Amino acid sequence: MGRTYLILYISFEFEILYAFYCEKFAILDVYEKQGIKNGHPQNKMKGEAFKTPLATAYPDCRLVVTKETMTVEGMIKIVYDLLKEKLNIAKITFTSGVNAGSAEFDTKNDIERCPLCGISLNEEGVCPKCGYKKQ
Repeated sequence: MGRTYLILYISFEFEILYAFYCEKFAILDVYEKQGIKNGHPQNKMKGEAFKTPLATAYPDCRLVVTKETMTVEGMIKIVYDLLKEKLNIAKITFTSGVNAGSAEFDTKNDIERCPLCGISLNEEGVCPKCGYKKQ
């Protein structure tokens, strides 16, 4: 018997969020049989397919299956796992309503950052976001 996942499907055409438990391949089969696998014909945007230990994307179905709980902390883990090789991430913050989560990470290079907001300082040692000046 396969694993059961919580699937979140967001329909941008109809502004609907569906959340349901199912076998991951059963839902992909349903998308195929219902003729909705590739979405609405006017929606030409399709994300990139990816597979990580924490999440797998099925762009033909506009679907991402996650192994993490979709809390702000879970989103931080998933986003960092996806982008850690492509970007030099120092800090990620997510907010959702009154919930907020933040995490700081070791960076690969030494970039001078604003101690107030984390944005990299320009050549003069000034933060372009808040105006902090390096002493």
